Amino acid sequence: MARRIPLNGICEICKAPVTKRGVKKHLRVHFEEGGKKENAAGEKGRWGKLFHLTVEGYGLSGDLYWMHLKALGSARLRDLDTLLRNTWLECCGHMSVFADAQGDFDMSVKLKDILRPGLKLNYEYDFWSTTELLLTVVSEFEGSIKKGQVEILARNEAPRIKCSYCEKPATTICADCIYDNRGWLCGDCARKHGCDDEMFLHLVNSPRTGVCGYE
Repeated sequence: MARRIPLNGICEICKAPVTKRGVKKHLRVHFEEGGKKENAAGEKGRWGKLFHLTVEGYGLSGDLYWMHLKALGSARLRDLDTLLRNTWLECCGHMSVFADAQGDFDMSVKLKDILRPGLKLNYEYDFWSTTELLLTVVSEFEGSIKKGQVEILARNEAPRIKCSYCEKPATTICADCIYDNRGWLCGDCARKHGCDDEMFLHLVNSPRTGVCGYE
């Protein structure tokens, strides 16, 4: 198996490095400081019910790929779906779905009508070569959002995945060999690899890396 070193991440609010374990506490300080500044200035902007969400790669990718999001309660699941596609997933316009233990949700549902702290949702993109994500509602609070319906608060740095054949960092994926863990390639090993160049994909910071031509 390719040796993968999970990294920490970057806070999109202050650009400070954060650990996966400590990012929730870090963001909570920003939420508190932001509320005080808005109250002092008398400017609330797009004020309303907000949800703090975590999104993680499901299964083997769960330790590598993660994001923290802030979403308006009035946003719909399709708004969340759009952000996930644009940031991590979109390759060929595949279908996607959010679900809990009771079943699937319609994309038109408003977040405030289904989310609550502690709730977990499964998300699937592409029902053939599926990428699965796990969403968790961390908290619900009153606040504002700068633009759009959903914002990225923090996300993982690009994982350092070692070449399957040497100690150098992998930069390329062989889509034909990835499933038996021989497909992570550095530049030198890619040039010596026996498969056709058409099978090569760039290694990207996404749980969909190496899947269905995603780059």
